[in-house]
Amino acid sequence: MNFFSLRVSPSDKVEIIISVSKKVSKNAVVRNTVKRRILPILKKLSLKPAKYLLIAKPGAENLKGKTLEDELIRIM
Repeated sequence: MNFFSLRVSPSDKVEIIISVSKKVSKNAVVRNTVKRRILPILKKLSLKPAKYLLIAKPGAENLKGKTLEDELIRIM
């Protein structure tokens, strides 16, 4: 199942935008935790200069560790 959606736009530098809506969780703490888990994984990847919009879908809050990393690598 896809827990993320990715949109890429041209840009001069690498920009990462992570969107976690209230559909994932009504609780802001949970949404921010999802963002904090995603960002370090994306920073280790060597991405080409572009603007990356990563949209988390319901169920993403349950992914952790290697499972989350594998899912992000697959989508990128």
